[in-house]
Amino acid sequence: MPETLETKKNGGFLGAIERVGNKLPHPVLLFVYFCAAVILLSFLGALLGWSAVHPVDGTVYKVFNLLSKEGIAKMFTQFSANIKSFSALIDQFVIMLGLSVLEGTGLASTFLRKYFIKMPKKALTLAVTFIAVASSCASDAGFMILPPLVAMLFMATGRNPIAGIIAAYGSVAAGFCSSPIISIVEAVGFGNTQTCAQIIDPDIILPVTGNYFFTLACSVVLPLVSFFVTLRIVEPRLGKYEPTEEVLATTGERPEVTEAENKGLKAAGIALLIYIVVIALMTFPKNAILRSATDGSILSGPFMSSILLIISGAFFVAGVAYGFKAQVVHNHKDVIKIMTNGFSTLAGYILVAIFAGQLSQYFSWTNLGIISAINGANWLQSIGVPTFVLFVFLMVFTCLLNLLMPSHAAKLAFMGPVLVPLFMMLGVSPNATYLAYRIGDSVSNAITPMMAYFVLILSYAQKYKKDIGMGTLIANLLPYSLFYFVAYLVLFAIFYFCGIPLGPGAGWAYVIG
Repeated sequence: MPETLETKKNGGFLGAIERVGNKLPHPVLLFVYFCAAVILLSFLGALLGWSAVHPVDGTVYKVFNLLSKEGIAKMFTQFSANIKSFSALIDQFVIMLGLSVLEGTGLASTFLRKYFIKMPKKALTLAVTFIAVASSCASDAGFMILPPLVAMLFMATGRNPIAGIIAAYGSVAAGFCSSPIISIVEAVGFGNTQTCAQIIDPDIILPVTGNYFFTLACSVVLPLVSFFVTLRIVEPRLGKYEPTEEVLATTGERPEVTEAENKGLKAAGIALLIYIVVIALMTFPKNAILRSATDGSILSGPFMSSILLIISGAFFVAGVAYGFKAQVVHNHKDVIKIMTNGFSTLAGYILVAIFAGQLSQYFSWTNLGIISAINGANWLQSIGVPTFVLFVFLMVFTCLLNLLMPSHAAKLAFMGPVLVPLFMMLGVSPNATYLAYRIGDSVSNAITPMMAYFVLILSYAQKYKKDIGMGTLIANLLPYSLFYFVAYLVLFAIFYFCGIPLGPGAGWAYVIG
């Protein structure tokens, strides 16, 4: 059976983006070119004396020349360390320990065919988008877990699996930080924002619920946006998918669940329940192992720090139990073989990660990011426009910077000490500044090839269509970014002009002194 992935509507704006994007070089070369560009910019910036002065502590930041004697030595000596610093690669290794077993034993496919295959198309799409938007409560886990699972789900229900990958990734990425559940994202984000705010007001305390009312509204609205984009734009563009025999063999798709598979599902359920009980006993009692040793918190304790391992462990335990009971595996050698096959799919991603790690560190060493942030903030302050327009500028500025540096915490670390005090001096609450930053940080996550997980979803998509390019992904992810930005902006305007608190006791204004 021939493999086809029709692009029915490849004209217009999105079609042009797709065609241009598909002409881009391989992601490995793309990152090599970006590294070269940063190196040349560092030389040019040092030559021309690019710099910025921190408006709070007076620190002068200058461009570090990577073509200097010290810079060249640093690129050589830190090459291995730069790979280790690319945390997304290590995180993917951790999640693959369980995900390889979940998928390789056939548990994921069997579960989806049994419980979701008869679900109405619209209901299924809504369920996927709600889960994807809420997944930031588990930090970055949604980026790695949902796209391959939703692809299998769409495949099992006769839909285009690549549309499933795009719907899941677009919703997770553009909707990041919009979970209805307070998570480590808020703990880290508000912690950093509070530190920045204390530059102006040493006694200020920012609760992690400072944006909760807004993110709660987003967790309802954004899935509906994804629902519309998926059904009305993405799936019609991608068209009908007809898998090859190779794809069918790899994904293990069968229409009906067998008796052995049903027994495997029961065994997996029992094993998973036992696993959950064990983890709960290690987490919820007072002074439990996975609570913080200092304040007993779950959010700041080992539980959240090891959430990927915990999720991966759940996949592994359920997958192994299913495999033995369904007679897919017979001994430990079979399990290890399945895991090895799963890890083999990461080969291309590992190669890209080697150069992505270099780029991330080069950008940090050169100070190009913080110089851009400081000068951009100074420009925002100088243009003398209404506060709401400043918020929009901050969103757009963060969105554009995120295309080059898609790290929520890293950008906040060097933008926060500049922007938070600056907006406080303008009478704006740190809660509102952080919210505007979060919006800009989220919307462009879906479309930047610099995102650590972008190459990963490309590899997932190539499992179903080997020659799919970055242009196809970017063109179909762009509507999520654009529609999400509009939705965020409308909600932001409603909250701002109606004076609706951003969270419990969290208003918009800050009174100096």
